[in-house]
Amino acid sequence: MKAPENIPYSMFTKYGMSGDAKIEYAYRNDCGDETQQLINANFTEEIFNQSVERIKNKEQNYYGMTDTWMYEALEKYPVEDKHVVIFGSTHPWYEAMAITHGASKCTVVEYSKRESFHEKIEYIQPHEGDGKKYDICFSVSSFEHDGLGRYGDPLDPDGDLKAMENAKTIIHKGGLMLLSVPTGYDKVVFNLHRIYGEKRMPMLLNKWEKIDLFGEVPNMLSNDVNGVNGSPYQPVYVVKNT
Repeated sequence: MKAPENIPYSMFTKYGMSGDAKIEYAYRNDCGDETQQLINANFTEEIFNQSVERIKNKEQNYYGMTDTWMYEALEKYPVEDKHVVIFGSTHPWYEAMAITHGASKCTVVEYSKRESFHEKIEYIQPHEGDGKKYDICFSVSSFEHDGLGRYGDPLDPDGDLKAMENAKTIIHKGGLMLLSVPTGYDKVVFNLHRIYGEKRMPMLLNKWEKIDLFGEVPNMLSNDVNGVNGSPYQPVYVVKNT
């Protein structure tokens, strides 16, 4: 399987939000067999345990300061004895973060099939949901990819908005989501990710109540603070399913 390299002409205007979002290109094919084999190699008890030890020391992983802001969020909004659902995972870092902070169980919703290696962690694909509702959700650098085809998902200019809407159906009313996406001025870097600014961020948070924000900087929705090859600026929103 090969991820799409270009936006179809018929979808270009919708992806660009009729000119409100800049469009750039940076290609990744993360749905191919070779890439998936490399990703699957991360899901072992050994790597999980290594992650647990690093998390106990409040170390940062791939997303840098986002992890520091996640630690701060979890201090204020604990997950102890709660069933956490995580959207998207290419490494068991946030699974380890949930379990280390006392979660009773962790369910990960992922397009690619994963095998469980821990008694408190299960992996399901989107079509395997059985109507179960969860206490709290982590979504770190996940929804910005939905609808871009990078991970084998179908092309959909509103894939991210639909993913956020679907999340409301599996989180208890009043339940929280710890959400982190690339933030700056509105942009689609196809097929890498979206960046959320003054136009797209309110659309993403529609029907959710924003109750907290960790990592806020001035003019965060209008600055060009994301480099294609650098670690993106991704603050942590805490939003409530109202």
